[in-house]
Amino acid sequence: MLTHILYIKYTVCEHMFLKRSITTETSFGNTVTQNANPCFNKEIVLSKRLNNKEISSNQEEALHFKTSVRNLVAFSVKDDALWSFSSYRLANEGSLAHSQLQAINKAKGNYASEVHLSYTFEIMNCILEVNGRSDGIWRLKDKIIVQEIKTSAAPLSEIHENFSEAHWAQGKCYAYLISLLEDIDEVTVRLTYYDREKNEEKSFDKCYSRNKLQRFFKTLVYPYLTWAISQEKWKEIRNLSIKDIIFPYPSYRKGQKLLAYNTYKCMEDNKRLFVQAPTGIGKTMGVLYPAIKALGEGKVDRLFYATAKTTTRGIAETAYNILAEQGLRLKVLTLTAKEKICLNDEKDCNPDKCPFILGYMSRCRKVVKELLKKHDFFPREIIAQAGLRHGICPFELSLDLALSCDLIICDYNYIFDPRVYLRRFFEQKGRENYLIMIDEAHNLFDRARGMYSAELNVRLLLDISKEIKKDLPVITKALLKLRKELAALENQAGEPAFEAGGVKYNMDCNAPYSLKAPLGEFITATEGWIAGEKEDEPYTDKLVNVFFEILHFKNILEIYSDNYRTLMTGKKTRFCLKLVCLDPSTMLDSKMCSAKSAVLFSATLSPLWYFKSILGGRGEDITLRLPSPFPRKNLLVLNEDCIETRYSHREQYLESTARAIYDWSVSHKGNIMVFFPSYKYLLDVLEFFKALAPDFDILCQNREMDEPAREDFLRKFNDFGDKNRIAFCVLGGVFGEGIDLTGEKLTGVIIVGVGLPQVSPELEIMRNYYQNKGVSGFAFAYTYPGINKVLQAAGRLIRSENDRGALLLIDSRFAASEYLSLLPEEWHPIPKTSQGTSAYGVASGFWNKNKEA
Repeated sequence: MLTHILYIKYTVCEHMFLKRSITTETSFGNTVTQNANPCFNKEIVLSKRLNNKEISSNQEEALHFKTSVRNLVAFSVKDDALWSFSSYRLANEGSLAHSQLQAINKAKGNYASEVHLSYTFEIMNCILEVNGRSDGIWRLKDKIIVQEIKTSAAPLSEIHENFSEAHWAQGKCYAYLISLLEDIDEVTVRLTYYDREKNEEKSFDKCYSRNKLQRFFKTLVYPYLTWAISQEKWKEIRNLSIKDIIFPYPSYRKGQKLLAYNTYKCMEDNKRLFVQAPTGIGKTMGVLYPAIKALGEGKVDRLFYATAKTTTRGIAETAYNILAEQGLRLKVLTLTAKEKICLNDEKDCNPDKCPFILGYMSRCRKVVKELLKKHDFFPREIIAQAGLRHGICPFELSLDLALSCDLIICDYNYIFDPRVYLRRFFEQKGRENYLIMIDEAHNLFDRARGMYSAELNVRLLLDISKEIKKDLPVITKALLKLRKELAALENQAGEPAFEAGGVKYNMDCNAPYSLKAPLGEFITATEGWIAGEKEDEPYTDKLVNVFFEILHFKNILEIYSDNYRTLMTGKKTRFCLKLVCLDPSTMLDSKMCSAKSAVLFSATLSPLWYFKSILGGRGEDITLRLPSPFPRKNLLVLNEDCIETRYSHREQYLESTARAIYDWSVSHKGNIMVFFPSYKYLLDVLEFFKALAPDFDILCQNREMDEPAREDFLRKFNDFGDKNRIAFCVLGGVFGEGIDLTGEKLTGVIIVGVGLPQVSPELEIMRNYYQNKGVSGFAFAYTYPGINKVLQAAGRLIRSENDRGALLLIDSRFAASEYLSLLPEEWHPIPKTSQGTSAYGVASGFWNKNKEA
């Protein structure tokens, strides 16, 4: 229903969208809707803003800035703390530690937690509003104490008063704000380090006069405002260039204008947009162009373009480059994974081991300034070259550059993954003025489930225990305790009660909280070893990897809730316990709530209501389904419904399946891709097909194809028209999406089966989970994901308005209403071979007709 409402509302307004050159006043419509922004509940709010009478004419012309205490400190206080292993643990434990200690302090009285403080300053001819939430404030008779709570990777015994300048800095900022707000001459800052596992704390008190706090505050504000003013000057240049750009093509493709308008409108309305936009509409430009226009008008402050694959990142970069040819000035960063951009042969982010990390903080700001002066676009090559030239870590350099960039192109991980998300952007308490664009959004659900799931494998623990037994007895002992607790859980579960896909398993709705103590003991012991002086041993990398896996498991255990299940498989040394995230929608929603708006788009978000529900959509969010922009006559679709592809029927139909593939392929001398639900099924049919088509050039996807092999495979499609060429591929594999074979490079696609995933314990658990929520569990776990793979594979066929192609669907189930209703409208009506239609005859007629045309 939402889709129809959207079409009516926005089509009526479409007259505002007719000009190719879009003015900053109207852009995509004149209406601006301001929604309430309930960032968080505040126990106490203390703020002071300049009112209109206090603002002089000079001040009205002054630049206005707003920042949080956290961002101010992060920018101005460079802290060479432990780099690699500690940050993920501390980030995840921090909020839990805060709430636990705050509850203890509240019980003692005279204590308020999460106190919101805000003050507006006139400084450097600017108006600066600084705000934030103090962890806690004591109001005693003789003094006020501002508390700053920290967790640390280091044991409490090793923490001293001046352990970290950055830790004191936030507390001192809050102390200064409250001294101004309440006109207090002296404030005490209490820096508390808390070990949540042991319920132990260590505090240090320092008393500061308001004058001393003011002097310190200026040391933070001046470098920040210097940077902020330079950013403002850049924005003037950027915004003028944005105002001048026009849509880069002579006209919008069918549906592209509607996509662009709805993208813009959802930004105005602080909503999310879920879009099913078929191949060829120009999704990337249709979303990116209005987003950049909104950026130039100040409707958003920063753009994030998230993708699942490197190829889609390249498409976003190409779209930016097309606009840059018109004179667009935009700072654009493509984030590359640390493992891929690292300059070392062996990756170790400890400053003692990595020369590119040692002293990074003291050198990075100058390099960032130099790069921003020379470049607008920062792809992997520019970042890596700068890192090598200046001897600094290119990954950390890219993160620091991100603060000054307008558009950040990155993998899903950097927004959603609890291990690696960009904390400097997405850890704020409240909503930032960002737009998140999620390309190929059909991939996000499975990726998110993986991000929020974790497992422990007894075999892995045993292997690493044997290697470290002599050298690291403390860690070995901790691993032994962990294995014993896993064994106890295995015994408690008893013999496997279920079986799916040939795998026996047990399932529990409850979290295995008994693992928390041994997990914590291992983490404490191992991080002490990582942080200390150590020689490189054969087991070093393996132990560090085990550390991260166990750390991730512990952090997932902390957020275990009703949308999780505990899966247990194997016995004894093969025992595996997995925390399975069945529904990551609440996590995705939480991350997207940190941004003003989000656009999730793909050619295969079908059915839309399903993807909206599993990807964190809210009731007020909008769905939009767009028709194919290509002529229907260019596509032939036939359903071979006389063949059964269900697992139990496959063997008896192998020969007829091969015959159907041959008849469809031989009708035209072109390039064909045929997709199977499994590799074994592929090989079984291939044996029959080879006998039928000895003159065909037959390609076959290999199980272990690396990047060069995949590229070589696709290069074969550059040859066409000389012979019948057919490629046997796996549905949902590397060739099932993300490849672009235009024109005669690909003239036919054959899909065998409806794409249902193979039955497995996880999918069976998911099926039951959604069934208990009152929806079709089978559809959520199997049908919808399967059809999505079918649509993706079929989408390889018609890539431009001049392409012509023939699509054969082999399976009787494609004729059933529950599957037929999920196929694109432009495919209908779909003829069936059971009605007497000949596959060879229909295909030959289609190609002969096109030859005549």
